[in-house]
Amino acid sequence: MPRVERQGRLQRPADFSGARLETFAQVWWRHGLPGAALAVLLLCLPQMHPLLAGSGARLLPLWPIYAIGAVCIATLLGLYATLIQRRPARSSLLWIGYLLCLSIWEEWAFRLALPSLGVAIGLQYWAAVVASNVAFGAVHFFTLRWRWQWCVGAAIGGLLLSRHFHTHQEFMTIATLHWVGTFLNTPSPPGAGRVCR
Repeated sequence: MPRVERQGRLQRPADFSGARLETFAQVWWRHGLPGAALAVLLLCLPQMHPLLAGSGARLLPLWPIYAIGAVCIATLLGLYATLIQRRPARSSLLWIGYLLCLSIWEEWAFRLALPSLGVAIGLQYWAAVVASNVAFGAVHFFTLRWRWQWCVGAAIGGLLLSRHFHTHQEFMTIATLHWVGTFLNTPSPPGAGRVCR
């Protein structure tokens, strides 16, 4: 009997090498780790320290509210994951935690740090924002093998998050929107009966 290839909604079909992202380890090595490394690299740049200090100064007074909110959201996401998988799974909770961390470092890198770096090298602010969000979409095309339409959607969504941050200077709001949106697109971890979407 021929093997039926499972296909995620977001991911392109396997290429000639048969490459598909079917496990969490593949997602981590191809997308999570490079994203985290980029965020850490950007944190190490001296010109990022004032930006980080400014963001931290706004976050610290409200950390208990953010912590309670994160626990409530994680609980709701966990209940939703249990409902759609028809069983509680520790892997779902780990996936939800991973998506939270991913959302924080991607928002730091693509919504705050890279636009700020673009301005520092002479780009107009919105040109730097557009460039950063195009890079955000491209990253998903190459690392997660998303279909191009979803990568364009990710770039447009990133522009909306950038606009929200520019208007309200509220980092945790955009990180939370990213977290919930990513979970709703991919509620099950790779290897939990479906391909990484």
